[in-house]
Amino acid sequence: MCGAVAAVVAAAACGSDDAGSTGDEGNVDDLEIWVFSSSAPPVIEDDFATAFPQYDVEIVEIPIADVTQRLVVALQGGDDLPDVVQLPLRESGGLFSTGQFLDLSEELGPMEDDFAEGILVGGNGEINSFTMGPGNMGLWVNQAALAEHGLAVPENPTWDDVVAIARDLDAASGGTQYLFVQPPGTNGANMFNAFFNSRGGTWWNEDGELSVDEDLATETLEFMVDLDQEGLVYHGVWTDATYWDAIRSEEIVGWTMNFGVGSTSLQENVPEQSGQWRLVTWPTWSEGDEQRTGVFGGSLYAGLDGADNPQGARDFIMWWLEPEGLQAQSDTLGLVSYQPAAEEIDLDIEDPYFGGQNVRQELASVPYPEFHFFHWPETEAAITAAVDQAYAGDLTPDEAVAQIVAELSGL
Repeated sequence: MCGAVAAVVAAAACGSDDAGSTGDEGNVDDLEIWVFSSSAPPVIEDDFATAFPQYDVEIVEIPIADVTQRLVVALQGGDDLPDVVQLPLRESGGLFSTGQFLDLSEELGPMEDDFAEGILVGGNGEINSFTMGPGNMGLWVNQAALAEHGLAVPENPTWDDVVAIARDLDAASGGTQYLFVQPPGTNGANMFNAFFNSRGGTWWNEDGELSVDEDLATETLEFMVDLDQEGLVYHGVWTDATYWDAIRSEEIVGWTMNFGVGSTSLQENVPEQSGQWRLVTWPTWSEGDEQRTGVFGGSLYAGLDGADNPQGARDFIMWWLEPEGLQAQSDTLGLVSYQPAAEEIDLDIEDPYFGGQNVRQELASVPYPEFHFFHWPETEAAITAAVDQAYAGDLTPDEAVAQIVAELSGL
């Protein structure tokens, strides 16, 4: 991903009269868009700019680690604002609470039933955007490696079922193969949070007030600490080369992850294991429970209320729900959160890597409970420190959760 690289798209002057929905005929308005995804610029240049020739589109590519800080500086100064910014979902809650983003309630409100629970996001009673590439989590399993030991994950499993198989795998392999992964640091905190969220847990309510079920958080952390203490987890993170070596050697034969790593990165890094893997959609916590996943990521585009081209921003964000935009979402992000998309584009994609399984539709079919990302840098830091200490045995799970809540109470 390149940092701070600007690419200007020269808009065609000979577009059709009905292209787009704004602008006087013959006028060309500037539209500045900040993105952190390296896959976004070609789509915007080739597809959106063609559909809306009345906009002279400037794309500014900024590393994901810097985009929020750069936006906050621009918001504080009140100038040099982009018309649209791509944000990580985790950073959106606190930003939207400032009231400095376009209210798209008029456009998106009537479409609410077309989105899964939690996909429409905003602050102060507004709808500011919708989540793209939602980070629905799944359990990715090397079923061929399990089959060598006569093991298989059953249909519609509970987490108790999965843990039982992990124990059998540990015994059969002499402690050399793992069905669970526990990454350190921030990735470990967000992994814990995904498990917590899948049980309906959250840290903040829709008004940005601390609202956490401490007992539920403690039970979830106990579950994960117990896995660690029992020796059922692989310690590593998917950004390390050694992680993919462990998959190649079938040391790792399963892990919980979203589409981007669980499917895309798996196929890129271990193409030779095509046909061995399958997706198990997120297990339930008890038999008969309604299935819910945990949120691990996702991104969105939001318009800035004080920028120069609010109509262009509205056109851009809503374009992603047109057939061309939906196709672009599917091609670049994998999952599409807009339910009528199946009627507009072909989402019936059988993936040979997973034995012909349609992993996109199966992942997207499991919604995650409501979750609000307020004060997320501070929240993520508090969770990271406490979870790492719990895994190290320096804090009990209830002490770790109490520490998180104490830190968040001071915000």
